[in-house]
Amino acid sequence: MYNVVCLKWGSKYPAEFVNRLHNMVRRNTTVPINFYCITDNPEGLDEGINFRMLPDLGIKGWWYKLMLFKSELFDITGTTIFLDLDVVITSNIDELFTYEPGTFRIIKDLKRGFNSSVFRLEIGSQTEVWERFWEHKESIIDRLHGDQDWIAEAIPQHMNEWPREWVVSFKKQCNARAKRTWGAIGRILLKLDMFPTTKGYAQLPEEARIVIFHGKPDPVDVMNGPWGVWKEAPWIKEYWK
Repeated sequence: MYNVVCLKWGSKYPAEFVNRLHNMVRRNTTVPINFYCITDNPEGLDEGINFRMLPDLGIKGWWYKLMLFKSELFDITGTTIFLDLDVVITSNIDELFTYEPGTFRIIKDLKRGFNSSVFRLEIGSQTEVWERFWEHKESIIDRLHGDQDWIAEAIPQHMNEWPREWVVSFKKQCNARAKRTWGAIGRILLKLDMFPTTKGYAQLPEEARIVIFHGKPDPVDVMNGPWGVWKEAPWIKEYWK
């Protein structure tokens, strides 16, 4: 039995995002899966979603992802994939569980470092990630951008990637950005919601299993039309449901 874990903290994403993620996982796996949502508010979650109440640890947002590196994570054991709530699963993900079993896997960020939108670990492994974070959390949070930077710093020898074509960035690998960037003027127009209509469509790479949406836009922003400099991606409606 494998596990998929997501995190819902605060009000950034509604329960609908968890429900969509759960549906996508069920449609795109044939291996046995337990699906868990670790959350401070389980209201609105569909039946069949196992939720675990998020303890108040005095941290915020993505820093709670580091709980997956604790020696014990509630009653969850074994091979576990963490998924952000804004990913879109586009084909079968069985191999993400079975590829080189027992190794830690994460996405290489195309800009710098690593991206923790999708990662795999054995619960109870690499516990130093959590232990050192918890001991020095104030200074780590102050000097680093987010959890993924700390994971890479804490266990650099374990930072293994999946094949890059499996988990792709909407911004970087889907031909999603308009060629005309408009520079500083474009950024001002974008903030004022006055950016000229972006033409063309983003493309889904043929071998992609998961598309990640780091920062803005979210899937909902581009599935029915363009969003600022980002092209429309109507194929999202086929998968993100």
